[in-house]
Amino acid sequence: MIGLKRLKQFLFAKNKTSFIDGTIGKPTTKLETYMQWMRCDAMIKGWLTTAIEKDIRLSVKYANTASEIWSDLEERFQKESARRAYQLKQSLTTTRQQGSSVSSYYTKLRSIWDEIQSTTPTPCYECVGYTCDMGKRLNESKDKERLYEFLMGIDCQYSTIKAHILAMKPTPTSHHYCQETHKRGYSVSDGDHR
Repeated sequence: MIGLKRLKQFLFAKNKTSFIDGTIGKPTTKLETYMQWMRCDAMIKGWLTTAIEKDIRLSVKYANTASEIWSDLEERFQKESARRAYQLKQSLTTTRQQGSSVSSYYTKLRSIWDEIQSTTPTPCYECVGYTCDMGKRLNESKDKERLYEFLMGIDCQYSTIKAHILAMKPTPTSHHYCQETHKRGYSVSDGDHR
């Protein structure tokens, strides 16, 4: 099954998200838009049921609208989301460079970070009436955590570079510390010291 996020992107591209979020409710049978709405809803129900696994499809086959199917899927996969977030966090703590290139190691971590972000997104803050930098501070905090996760798993031959990166003021961004490690320790794993 493709993820809910990808399904929602697909429906957004087709301009049909208002059917699943309830923005466009089912009209009464007396309105002339009723049959048009029914056809659209049936099409979306078809897309959704085609995209989900057979055993899940059986559990939503009696849903009356695409919105009902969507609500069921969201409820079901939010629970699985927590389980997946836990697995990803666990994977993050055990991911190590183990002789691979810095770029390869960073890419592996980046993939885990991106999936964590999609399963448990960072809260968004909107400050009304005054200037607030809470969102910026949350992102900076997350980037520091990523720096520490990156450095904890990097091979010990990079210990001097680790110390250099940790001493940098301000703390570098994730792209910067990957580039810095790669630049300063380029091909150390290949035995090509500078």
